[in-house]
Formats: sequence, C-alpha cells, structure tokens
Amino acid sequence: MNQGQQAMTDKQPSFSLTRNTGLRYFLASLCALGVDYVLTLSLFHLTHVNLSLAAAASFILVGFVFYFVHEFWTFRSSESQVSRHRLLSNLAVLLLAGLVRVILIFLLESWKAPLGILASIYFAIGVAGSFTTNFVLNRFFVFRR
Repeated sequence: MNQGQQAMTDKQPSFSLTRNTGLRYFLASLCALGVDYVLTLSLFHLTHVNLSLAAAASFILVGFVFYFVHEFWTFRSSESQVSRHRLLSNLAVLLLAGLVRVILIFLLESWKAPLGILASIYFAIGVAGSFTTNFVLNRFFVFRR
C-alpha cells in the first residue's frame, strides 16, 4: 500500500458517527420518534384520551428512556455515567419540549378535530417544535462537557 492509500484509510469520514453529535442525535431521535408515534396513536385510539394528553404521556415516557441513550451514546464522553443532575435536567428539558409539543397540538385540535390523517399531521407539527427545543437545550445545556 502506498502512502496515498494509507492516508485515505487512516482518515475517518466527516459524517462518522464517532464524531458527529448531530447525526447521532438525529438517529436516536428517529428511533425515539417511531416509538413515540406508535405509543401516542395507540393511546389515542385505544383509550380514547385526547391527542394532546396521549402525546404528552408518550413524550415523557419515551424521553425518560432516551436520557440513557443520550448519556451513553448521543452525547457520550469519557465522563459519561448516570448523573442525577443530568437526568433531572433532561427531564426538565423534556417537560418544556413536551409543553411546546402539546401546545402546538392543542392549538391545532382547537382549530380542527384531528380526524384521519390530521392526527398524524398535528403530531408531526408538534414533533418539529419539541425536537428543536429538545436538541438545543440538551446539546448546549444538559450535556455540555
């Protein structure tokens, strides 16, 4: 192998999961979103609670579980360990981001009942608001190291 080939094999691509916190957050969030979506709509359709309540309950439950994903994978560092402070901070961020989601969904529900595809559209709009809130606060406040 010549020096040029060796140099190319030694370099990690810039989109590497080992270096890109944003990409890891995106992938973890996609997984969490899938679980959240199924749980939200299951609660909505099976228990007949309103969509806002189903979304809030699901968001908090899934968010709590994903604290551990964020601690040990998404925002991992050599100092990663279960931290009561980060767990509580993450839960506070979840409450705020969840509030953003629920308010957006509630406003949409107040405007028009979430029948058919509208339930998924309202959920997606709420997700966009909570996703942004959650990433910014977790990345720059909870898991800053």
